Amino acid sequence: MSTAIVRFATPADIPALMRMKASLLALENSLHVATASEADWRRDGFGPQPLFQALIAEIDGAAIGMATYSRRGFPGWQGCAFFLHDLYVDEAFRGCGHARALMAHLAAEAQAQNAAFIELTVDAGNAARKFYERVGFAHVRHCMSYIAAQPALQKLATGQETDADAPRANMTPLIPA
Repeated sequence: MSTAIVRFATPADIPALMRMKASLLALENSLHVATASEADWRRDGFGPQPLFQALIAEIDGAAIGMATYSRRGFPGWQGCAFFLHDLYVDEAFRGCGHARALMAHLAAEAQAQNAAFIELTVDAGNAARKFYERVGFAHVRHCMSYIAAQPALQKLATGQETDADAPRANMTPLIPA
């Protein structure tokens, strides 16, 4: 099998990025959260104030993998931090080193931008955890991820009281329990 070339995504890659994101969400039984249009991807990934960047792994001009990430400030640390949103390789190309190549490219970009670290979240039962550990990520045992999603986010923004259990009970899970 050919070696993938990893490069920065361009607006021409939006259909492939959307396809791979949908495939990833389908694996997580979370396809219902994919509401962004092609115009949203263009604005948020390639507009004047991008919210994320993307890498593409391609073989013979066909996109077979992606990594989406964002750069953010991290008060108290020297430099920035990167947050890996998605890492995906098409099923037919898994186990060939393409995910590692995407991560190596991301790490090189993080180094070039003086990032203190790359952070990611992963479901506790996701087999990809072993991959992340093999490439140098460590589980930070004392940290837990929390999110405020609708309707709790709206209640918080408007100063309404919320029942501590309401956000979990009313929130559509991003990843099934």
